[in-house]
Amino acid sequence: MKKTLLSLRRLVCTLIIKALLQPFRALKIKKNRVLFSSFLEKQYSCNPKYISRELKRLYGDKLEICWAFRYPEKFSFLAREGIRVLDARSLKFVLYALSARVVVTNTYYKPTLPRRKQQFYLRTWHGGGAYKRVGRYEDMPPLDRIITRLRQSGADLYLSSSRAFTKLTLRDSFGFSGEVLEKGMPRNDLLINPPDEEEIMRIRREIGLKDGESLCLYAPTYRRDARVHEQKPDYEQTCAALSARFGGKWVTGYRSHHVTMYLDKKSLSQGALDLSAYPDMQELLLVCGALITDYSSSIWDAGLAGKRVFLYCPDLNEYLSERDFYTDIHSWPFPLALNMQELKENISAFNEEKYAEKLKKHYTELGSFETGRAAYFAAKRIGKECGIDTQEDA
Repeated sequence: MKKTLLSLRRLVCTLIIKALLQPFRALKIKKNRVLFSSFLEKQYSCNPKYISRELKRLYGDKLEICWAFRYPEKFSFLAREGIRVLDARSLKFVLYALSARVVVTNTYYKPTLPRRKQQFYLRTWHGGGAYKRVGRYEDMPPLDRIITRLRQSGADLYLSSSRAFTKLTLRDSFGFSGEVLEKGMPRNDLLINPPDEEEIMRIRREIGLKDGESLCLYAPTYRRDARVHEQKPDYEQTCAALSARFGGKWVTGYRSHHVTMYLDKKSLSQGALDLSAYPDMQELLLVCGALITDYSSSIWDAGLAGKRVFLYCPDLNEYLSERDFYTDIHSWPFPLALNMQELKENISAFNEEKYAEKLKKHYTELGSFETGRAAYFAAKRIGKECGIDTQEDA
């Protein structure tokens, strides 16, 4: 009953705020203004970050690039790059959001903001492949589902990483019938076309890796009840198994999901580098030697870079009943463990050659669209929507 009342309150507040903001629909649209947000205005990361960078590279100051953040003081450095930083909880943000020609997000958009026909909404989403079910398959209260539909409304263009993602996630789960740009995820360009050694060493130093150390990244996905701390792997045993199989010294780094990072990171990061606050997950994937996760779509990204990926899923049966998957988890190319003993055995038996073959087959079966130039294609499309790019894509 309490949850229902909270959901009702959220829905009523959303509709009231949206009604109060209707007069702002009279604002004149600025054709060269592009507004970005990532992970509910909490980060400068993911697909929006790499599209934003590419816009700067292609068009310089021809576009007015704006970013919205809940805590804008943390991102003041972007002003030096010619980016306008906005407080996502301010009236100024509302003015910019309702006058931008293009709005780019990687999650659902604010349901309180009215949609305008003169605006172009690009929703990149934040996962590749087609693994855990989302959208209409998620188990949520009816009132929360209404709010989710409000958030989903208004998208003009989605990005897609694969044929399976377009069909199963966008068309089926989200019910999206509009245009899809099938060129991959901009955030994965970094993994397909890695930077030079100097940049890789910069990332290693920043996260605290010493010379000769290899990073085992543990990054579990979202849990609604935040009980993920009950199932973390034993970091010491994991690193010992990795060292025995691949050599060298290994250290674990813990990366929480952006929704639960304030709920579970203390318990999960004990005995590991705490990487939850690191600004860019893709950079962590770039420098890690192995990824351990459960049902996170980061497996798609890591596999593109040829990284070793191990699934650790003690709550598999529970997750199957709560969420389920588009495809059988046992058909994925990543070794699956239900307990610590199985995880150690999978590490010990890991075969690089067979793994590479399975990865290739996996991306072929899912119909990968990853090009290594996804940010370029997305940025070009934005340039055309803003009327500053009339050239054909290279």
